[in-house]
Order: sequence, then C-alpha cells, then structure tokens
Amino acid sequence: MSKIYKYFSNDVIQLVFQKEGFCGVKCSLPQDYNDPYELFLGMDLNTPADQLAFYNDIISDIPQSPTTCFSKSPIVAPMWAHYANNHTGFVLEFELEKLQEHFKGNPLWDVTYRDAPSEHLQPILQRAAVLKKPRHSYALQEYIFVESYFAKYDDWKYEQECRFVDMKKVTEKVAGNYILYIPCDLVTGIIIGSKYPKESVGLAQEIAKENELTWYELVIGKSHPKPYMKNESNDVFTFSDSDILIASNTCDSCSEPLIAESDLCPWCSITEAHEDDAARSNPFRMLSSMGQLDSYMKSMGKIGK
Repeated sequence: MSKIYKYFSNDVIQLVFQKEGFCGVKCSLPQDYNDPYELFLGMDLNTPADQLAFYNDIISDIPQSPTTCFSKSPIVAPMWAHYANNHTGFVLEFELEKLQEHFKGNPLWDVTYRDAPSEHLQPILQRAAVLKKPRHSYALQEYIFVESYFAKYDDWKYEQECRFVDMKKVTEKVAGNYILYIPCDLVTGIIIGSKYPKESVGLAQEIAKENELTWYELVIGKSHPKPYMKNESNDVFTFSDSDILIASNTCDSCSEPLIAESDLCPWCSITEAHEDDAARSNPFRMLSSMGQLDSYMKSMGKIGK
C-alpha cells in the first residue's frame, strides 16, 4: 500500500484533529499557489499572438477548485524547512489508494515536473484556435486543466508532490478556509520534527494514541546521509522508496542506521588513540604552542586575497 505525506506547522495539530474521527487538511485555490507561473507552464510563448490570446481566454474559464498538496516522502529537508517551520512541525502519513477510493472522482495524482512546455499542447491549441469548434475547445481546456493543476517547473522537483483537487465539492468552508476532512482510519502515522517543541511532544503522542497512529520522531544524524526516525520504544526506522521500514543495521553505540556492514558508525569508530594521534599531528597545535598561529593565519589570509 503506497503512502503519501502532508507537512504541517506545530501550532495547528489540535485544529487538524479538532473534528472527532477526522483529520482536517486545508485546501487552497490555484490563484493562491506559491508558484505564480504554473498556469503558464504549458504554453510555448513563440506561439502566434492570436493563438496565445485564445489560450489565455480558455485559461480564464478553468475552474478554481480547492486543492491540497502531499509529498511522496517524509524526509524532504526543504519541505521540513518551508512547511513544517524548520523541523518544529510534524508530518502525517496517509494510505494513498484508500484516499483515492474514499474520494473517488476527485483527482489525486502525481505532479509532473518539466523545464519546457509540453510538446502535446501546441497542436491541440492550434486546432481549437483555427477551427473554432466547441469540441476542440473542450479538449484544449481539459488538457490545460491537467497542466495547470498537475505540472510544475523542475525547480520544484524536490517536493515529490502529488495533489488532491476537489472536483466533487467534498471540502467544507470553515472560518473562511476550505477544509478537506479525511477519516482518521486513512491516516497511518505522525512524524514530529527534530526540533518539535518539547512541551508539545506529549500532546502529539496522545493524539497518535487516540487515533491509532504510529508515532515517530525525526532524527538528524551525524553519519547517516538522510534523516531517520525513532518510535517511542527507540526502535530505529528509515524511509526507503515509499515506506517507513525498521533499520536493518544500527550503530551499537549511538543507534544511527548504518549503510555499510559494521558494528559502529564512522564517528563512533573513533577511539581515544585516534584522537590523541590527531592532536599530536595537528600542525595548528604546533604553531599555537610556538606562539605563531595568529601571524600564520593572517599571512595566509593575505595570500588568499
């Protein structure tokens, strides 16, 4: 079963679970997207002016449907920075196929990333703009709809995004916001950030228990190249492809996941003998003991300039 993930700031956790039995997710309209170029990504601007005007007019009729975004990974550093307040927030894990089945008729699709306009759009536009037949204009608008909601520039590829678009009006208007209420049995886990406020950890664990969610804490390690997770029993987990799995091998000292077959991570492999040898052979220590370190650093600084 595939999983998808939603990033949140820590101050909304009670609002998210305010409605008993449901998880409330905020949706936005396309006009409020954080990428202002999305509606224009699909068009080659070398298009003749009359066809470009036709395209622009078709765009104006695209419905503004409430939309919310998920990621296919819970360990995307920029996402933790931007949408989870620099690792102080949390991430929720959802069952993708169950979401798609529950909200059937509403697209929940992957975003396509590209650095150039779609090669398929130009002939569709040309046919619609030249022949002026309703069926061709309909085909054009359908194509542009998919482009506008599910295509972004390559600059955003790190998000690994998939989007839900409310075509069936299943969202509810709450305090001026569109909220998608997802049954809690479609939510499988909660991951608090590595800087999650200590005074709020208990609340996150309580919410996880009440809603039968697996609870994790994100950990930024010293030797493992990606963030990993621990549960309340300090079992160690890593994210691989599309799932959170228990680590197959961990450091005997610090418990970080290991990539190579070993008992210790590289940092914990350092012995006192290594440290003593490094200190004895450090040329800066030698210069400092002779009172020449400051002058050496200044002279090297001048060479660098």
